[in-house]
Amino acid sequence: MARNRWDDKQIEVLKGLIARNLSLARAAVIMKRPQTSVQIQARKLGTPFPGIRAVKATLKARIEAAEKKASLR
Repeated sequence: MARNRWDDKQIEVLKGLIARNLSLARAAVIMKRPQTSVQIQARKLGTPFPGIRAVKATLKARIEAAEKKASLR
């Protein structure tokens, strides 16, 4: 099985995606790599992606805040 090594530029891109709080799935699409590969590399960097429950909770909170803001107008 051929392995694509992570170069320094790809690692910096991954760090940026993690800093922007993107989901694992979106980061994998952007990096054009399998989710497991992206997840493993993020863990090696010491900055794992949040679990799906945390991602859903964050999204729900954003939606509720936007709805509240819209209702105040």
